[in-house]
Amino acid sequence: MKLYHGTDVVIDEPRVLVPNRALDFGQGFYTTSDFGQARRWALAVARRHKTSTPLIHQYNFDESANDLRVRHFQTATVEWLDFVAAHRLGTFRGPSYDLVIGPVANDRTIPVIQQYMQAEDKALFAPAAIALIKPETLADQYVFTTAHALSHLNLVEVTHA
Repeated sequence: MKLYHGTDVVIDEPRVLVPNRALDFGQGFYTTSDFGQARRWALAVARRHKTSTPLIHQYNFDESANDLRVRHFQTATVEWLDFVAAHRLGTFRGPSYDLVIGPVANDRTIPVIQQYMQAEDKALFAPAAIALIKPETLADQYVFTTAHALSHLNLVEVTHA
């Protein structure tokens, strides 16, 4: 399976780095099967770093790898919302996974997620939050959280965005 990573530097060997901000699925190496999403990430990173080299890395991922602990969210659900909120708040204490797959919380959904994180009664607000998020077309993200998971990812090429 083809996966993409957008950034502004060449990454021959991906690594799990501790992020400098709260991310949907915590620390890990973030990829997507959506080339357009990777391109948007590359352009955003290049803008943020004030560089002129937005790059898209194409990796090959062996989907048949059966030795990975995988958490797969097919769509935005209350379970996904709780998972994202806990990681963004830095309070996640659940099981660890090698690979987490699910929708990306994008610029249009972040305000809803922030409201959810601040809600006094999350269980009461959750159905409304999901109803607001569901109509959005969310790209996917594949987050490799361990070196073992990354061993199943092979660089194919790097192109300019």
